[in-house]
Amino acid sequence: MRTFLKDKTEILNEMREEIFRSFPQVDIENAIARLLVEVRGIKKIPSELITNTLLGVMSKTETYNVMSTLLELEKKVKHDPELHASMKDPSYNLHRTIAMSICGLYGSGASSLFGFLDCKFRFFFPNKRPKSFLSKGICAIVASAATVVISENVKEDYTQINLELLASRGVHLDDLVDILDGLQRPYSPSLDRQVCVDHTLAVLKKQQTFHAIQLAIKIDVGVEKGEFKDQYNHIVGHDEGLFGVDESIAMAIPLMYGTIAITNFGYLDKAKIGIIQELDSDQSEGMCNTFIDDIVCGIVAAACGRLAHNNIPTFNKPVQ
Repeated sequence: MRTFLKDKTEILNEMREEIFRSFPQVDIENAIARLLVEVRGIKKIPSELITNTLLGVMSKTETYNVMSTLLELEKKVKHDPELHASMKDPSYNLHRTIAMSICGLYGSGASSLFGFLDCKFRFFFPNKRPKSFLSKGICAIVASAATVVISENVKEDYTQINLELLASRGVHLDDLVDILDGLQRPYSPSLDRQVCVDHTLAVLKKQQTFHAIQLAIKIDVGVEKGEFKDQYNHIVGHDEGLFGVDESIAMAIPLMYGTIAITNFGYLDKAKIGIIQELDSDQSEGMCNTFIDDIVCGIVAAACGRLAHNNIPTFNKPVQ
């Protein structure tokens, strides 16, 4: 049996061919162009840009995982009366839930466009059934590709400013790489540390990473300076257990890198390794690290996801 990372190109080509048999590539590209006109008034987009963007979205590991699942379920529902009956229920929503995992890689903008496409599906694909597993996957692909085109003009590299922001709160690149290296080493004992550095820097390059880091630090510093209401300052300053906004902001970073990143975020949030533990326990001189410790979790988790999707581990299970 083939493994995905070793035979990625061949496997992705097969998936694309299967999708294009049901939804021709030209129809999907036309839907991307129409969506951009409808929501942003963007016209005269080079067809080559739309084609390359579509194929780029479809080349992602997460896209393959989601679309292969939706394709298999599309076949199964035809021969499974129980599943077919459930899908007829107006409240059935799992096909959307699965499909939107693709949108998660491209931020909240892609999720918003997914909702627009879902509501106006027949406007974009007049001859297709809107309530099917595959149709929801196509909505996610079109929404994600359109989001990439919209953000195409954001070329700025945020690595340096992100490193400076983190350093202002006592977090340095080596702190992040140490945690990532420690998580990956049991799977790849001979892993070059530079690989961990490269994937961490790739996460720090993103604008969305900058937005999350900036906002997290603004809130932590605001609490330290007493800029908010006393009740809010108390809740955030003491990092009360039921306060989850810090995780919500930090999650914006691993969401760009799929379910592996999200799973690692949960682990790091509980395990509190390295600098995360130091930040979590540092309440000296009125310090507030309620948001920044979760940001570190988010960056490292995202780097874990990125590394996993681009490197073949030596072992499938960690070596003790």
